[in-house]
Amino acid sequence: MKINKIFMLATMALVSMGIASCSSDDDYAPGKPAGSNDVYFTNEASQAIELTATSFTITLGRADAGSAISVPLVQRQVASVFTVPATAEFAAGQTETEVTIQVSSEAEPFTDYQLRLAIPEEYTSPYKAGDPKMVPELNIYIHKEDYKDYAKVLYDDQFWYEESWEDVLQYSATLDLYRIAPFAEGFWMFYKIEEGKSITPCTSEGKAYTGAIATGITHPSYGAVSATWVKDDSGYDANENAYYVNYEWTVSAGSFGKGYNLIKILSKF
Repeated sequence: MKINKIFMLATMALVSMGIASCSSDDDYAPGKPAGSNDVYFTNEASQAIELTATSFTITLGRADAGSAISVPLVQRQVASVFTVPATAEFAAGQTETEVTIQVSSEAEPFTDYQLRLAIPEEYTSPYKAGDPKMVPELNIYIHKEDYKDYAKVLYDDQFWYEESWEDVLQYSATLDLYRIAPFAEGFWMFYKIEEGKSITPCTSEGKAYTGAIATGITHPSYGAVSATWVKDDSGYDANENAYYVNYEWTVSAGSFGKGYNLIKILSKF
């Protein structure tokens, strides 16, 4: 009899647990399912727009060019100078669409403003989230500037690579400042240039540079390489029509030494 009582008590306990489990299931609310449209932001990069620009565009794509759809744009982090439409509109059969973002006149020149948007999960595919060409979230920076191509130049690195190559020198009339990115995209080196006389390394605001400049060069053993201007060792060589700057090249472990970079003007745009 004891065995039967124990068995009955155990059975009752299991039944009561099952009832409790069933009752909790009544409150279960499934998440929104992933969509079949596979909507994504194209692989956008940060943008520089004209000083007078009042808008710019971003592009969305979708894998299924089916019927027309409206895709909500979720604003994660959007600077107050931007006005973003509530949705992106795909016409029937359309695989890409552009969205126009309005820019307020209060946007300051040469200032980065963040734009971070997302596509709701029900319009994306979790199986393609790792595809770099199908990004369900956009996080870029926008700024106004007036840099224009100024001259085609021969950039002569006499220390690090000991090579020369053609490049483009740009100029901002607003800042009266020149820039070039000789070693890596986006790693600008800024200069004040008195034409035919002198060149001075500067910050992006136009102040004389006294610290290390990130070059975008990576040493295989020591990591990021920086260049520090050897003060007062720069100038203009009239015979070569070239500006020269002496830098000390350093990594976290110390200095590799000093060496010149030359910018020779080939032709102006």
